[in-house]
Order: sequence, then structure tokens, then C-alpha cells
Amino acid sequence: MVDASDLAIGAVLHTTTSLGHKPLAFYSRKLSPSERKYSTYDRELLAIYATVKHFRHLLEGQNFIIFTDHRPLTFAFTKKSDSSSPRQLRYLDFISQFSTDIRHITGSKKRCRRHFIPH
Repeated sequence: MVDASDLAIGAVLHTTTSLGHKPLAFYSRKLSPSERKYSTYDRELLAIYATVKHFRHLLEGQNFIIFTDHRPLTFAFTKKSDSSSPRQLRYLDFISQFSTDIRHITGSKKRCRRHFIPH
């Protein structure tokens, strides 16, 4: 599950059990001055790219779903590539080596899940 703001990106790697979501690891970092100028789409895509890159040793060979609250990213692998920038194409190419399953989750549901840690 990934998210981006105007200042930072973050993610939680979790697994789903019979009790709900169990967090496995967290990742976050500040955006550089140039990254802060990215569009919302590009910041959210950067969050996915950086998270997959950070956790690649855990994700290789695994089936997993990427959750984002930015709906346009769910169409990233089906839209025409001529409308994408070279950076977007590089990020999508890297991400696609691990997963192409990007799903939308509403912001309010994501906040609820973020604060729910099963006992």
C-alpha cells in the first residue's frame, strides 16, 4: 500500500491473514526539491517505483497487489505509452518486472486500514 504527499512518499508492506492485515515492513522518504514539483500522478508513481525497488528482495517471485488511492494509476499498464514521459515508462517497466496488479483503494479506507493492527 503506497501513498505520496507534497513532501514525502511512504508505503506499508503487509499480508492478509484471517485476522486482517498484518504489517510486515514500512518504507518512507522525503521527496527531493525536484520530485516535489512532480504532478500528483508522477509522485504516486514514484511512490510505487521506490517502494518496489526498496522491497525488491522480498517481492521477487511473489504475487502481490499494489494499492494506491490515485485511481489513474490503475490504468498505467493499459494506457498508450506515447502519452507517457520517458521517466514514467522507465518506472512502469521496472514495476512490471514484479507486478502489474495496481488497484485503487479510497483514501478513507486506506486511513482506516493504516491504523488497524490486529492483535
